[in-house]
Amino acid sequence: MPKQKRKKLTAKKIWGWLHLWLGLISGLVVLISMLGAMVFVWEEELTRMVYADKVYADVVYDEVLPPSELFARVRQAYPDKTFRSLQASRDLHKNYVFRTFKRAKERGWTWTSGIAYYQAVYVNPYTGKVVGHVDKKRDWITLSRFLHQNLLLDSRIGTEIVGAAALIMVFLALSGLYLWWPKNRRMLRQRMQIKWKARFKRVNWDVHSVGGFYTWIFILFFAGTGLVWTYDWWNDSVYRMLGDDPEKVFERPESPAYDGYTPAAVLDLVFVDAKTRQPAWDNISLSVPNPERDKGTISVSLSYDHPDSWWDTRDRFSYHPESGALHHAFTHADKSTGEKWRNSNYAMHVGSIWGWPTKIIASLCALFFASLPVTGFLIWWGRKKKSKTVTRTRGTIPQKKLPLVPQNIQAYDGPSRKSN
Repeated sequence: MPKQKRKKLTAKKIWGWLHLWLGLISGLVVLISMLGAMVFVWEEELTRMVYADKVYADVVYDEVLPPSELFARVRQAYPDKTFRSLQASRDLHKNYVFRTFKRAKERGWTWTSGIAYYQAVYVNPYTGKVVGHVDKKRDWITLSRFLHQNLLLDSRIGTEIVGAAALIMVFLALSGLYLWWPKNRRMLRQRMQIKWKARFKRVNWDVHSVGGFYTWIFILFFAGTGLVWTYDWWNDSVYRMLGDDPEKVFERPESPAYDGYTPAAVLDLVFVDAKTRQPAWDNISLSVPNPERDKGTISVSLSYDHPDSWWDTRDRFSYHPESGALHHAFTHADKSTGEKWRNSNYAMHVGSIWGWPTKIIASLCALFFASLPVTGFLIWWGRKKKSKTVTRTRGTIPQKKLPLVPQNIQAYDGPSRKSN
């Protein structure tokens, strides 16, 4: 065998061995995480459908109540909870959403054990009626997100496990492409189509190999956009690749001093002013500073569709919590490429960046990614069983079959004396 050919075979065996065992190690994590992702992609649509009685207002008037009045209503309905943010939609038939979250004093090893409470409270903006709440700690739609994000384990444990699996997926996509690559054009056609009429083992192989070829770029994309929440070095590397200094992105002026009190009139003024600064807004989020801190701003974020941009566009305005004066404006036009990417990373990761078409792609990809550990395991298990069968066959010495002798005929034992 030529030396060059022997090296190629050795390299392919090494890549195949790594691809196999890294796939087996990360397989269960990938399977569970991707099943959660497949559901969470449709979080917004599922929430509107499952909780329609809370999401949509039963009464719609011409004018909404000011935010200060709505904050007072929700705090009165839940006196033991802390509310510092509201979310509103341009859809006049949707209720406002107030979220409240508090970590548990002692965190266990599961995600729910580290949370004292986590609720989304829905309030009719026209009447101030508190419609009800969704317990996000037990909501199956929310749980699908954290099943994907940290396997429903505490974030200090689960996020690291999922992050490591995502890194392995990057390697598996590249090594799988190397193993798939055909030797010549004649084999190329065979490697690019699934023979559905073949035996199960062949179909399973084709689904894993051919399907992996068509989706390897999506594996790199979704794994890459997910790793920014696990590893700072990955996040900073993307910034540098886009020409930004990680130490200088999202620079903000220092927050003003804050004595823990925000006048109601200031809160209402800020809400109106931010909407006038971006009239095309679709969704608005307002957050008040933490009264336990001595510095802070009223932050307003407005998302909207920009006709000339494919990024997830949003403007953010910060206001003085006591006077309501504009403290800092950070619009989409002011952002660098790295900042636009970071603001859009979540939308790209969950497939909402361009609406339902990209959501369908993300959901189908998650389903296929979940199948890869299964099809890969079946390939390995089939080879293992075949190897055992061959070993047993080779270890058995076949015995030569002798012709059967009828019972009424005596075996020949040499010439008799009478014959002499």
